[in-house]
Formats: sequence, structure tokens, C-alpha cells
Amino acid sequence: MPLELGDTTATLTGVVTVDEVEELAAWLQATAKPRVNLRKCNHLHTGALQAMLRFRPKVSAAPTDAFLAGQVLPLLEGSGGEPTRQGSEPP
Repeated sequence: MPLELGDTTATLTGVVTVDEVEELAAWLQATAKPRVNLRKCNHLHTGALQAMLRFRPKVSAAPTDAFLAGQVLPLLEGSGGEPTRQGSEPP
């Protein structure tokens, strides 16, 4: 199962497809201080990435996959803040 949702941590494993995006986004929105474990994730649908960029969970375990670690993780590492507001301008 590519998505396991706990009380505060979501574990993404293997291939996370579009089928998991809605459930992940709803969980991220409903969880006060969400954390994501990407250690065993080796493919992330762009919708899942967009949800994580929107809701800014803390990454509790970095992916071991080279592409995710090198290209995606840097986008998420600055994600410890509040969700961005739609229509707001970047600083």
C-alpha cells in the first residue's frame, strides 16, 4: 500500500499515484502538524507533490531514491511553515 496515514505521520511507499492524491491532500489539510516519511517512496505523482507543497508537512524521513532526494526533497525541506495563501505575492 503506497499510503499509510497515522495520527501525525503519513508514510509514502513505492509508487504514489494519482489514486492516493485526494486522500493524502485531505489528511494533510485535517492534520494539525503533519509529517511525511518518504524513505521508501520511489515515485511521487505531481499531484501528491503539489499537495505537500500546499500544506507544508515536515519531512520526517528523507527518500532514498536519488531523484526524489536530489530534486524533490529540496522543494519540501523549506516546508515547515504555514500553508501559503492563494493570491498572495511571494516576498
